[in-house]
Amino acid sequence: MVSMLMELRQTFPNLCIEHTFPVRGHSYLPADRVFGRIEQKLRTIDTILLPQEYHALLQQFGNVYVYGTDWKAFDYKSATKECVKAQRSFKISEARMLDLSTNKVGMKVAYNGEYCFHSAPKRGKRWADLKPAILASQTTVKEAKKKDVVALLKAIGVSEAVSAFYSAALSDVNENAHQSDEDPE
Repeated sequence: MVSMLMELRQTFPNLCIEHTFPVRGHSYLPADRVFGRIEQKLRTIDTILLPQEYHALLQQFGNVYVYGTDWKAFDYKSATKECVKAQRSFKISEARMLDLSTNKVGMKVAYNGEYCFHSAPKRGKRWADLKPAILASQTTVKEAKKKDVVALLKAIGVSEAVSAFYSAALSDVNENAHQSDEDPE
């Protein structure tokens, strides 16, 4: 997260970023009325087969930014390994506030304390050297799940457009995909 915010600061040099981590157990989110309204609307729809159907539904309640067309994900994890020290002189998990107004990371462990500034880039590296690549599209669906989805699509008799979407989405199925939340049998 710090790497992403520092890259944003490189793009906008006069930007001062102060990030506050809320106290655990307290919610600072507004009421989730919109989520309730979306859920009510979803209950009235029998079947949604394409992401565009979700987009159309969600656009009734707010702005929708579609991954791949409106925004892309970047690989900050790999880029950070090349530019940022692995051993830091501070524990980010103890931070309550971060100040990213300089090229150093300012950290407070208490909301009313003073900032303690630390240098995070490796020797000879600068935040400007951080150049994350765009993440490649990938799937975490296992082969067994792919077979189930294809069988279900054949059973309900979907259109060519729906079939083409799922063929493209499931084209790079990996046997070593991430484990699901289900208990192993």
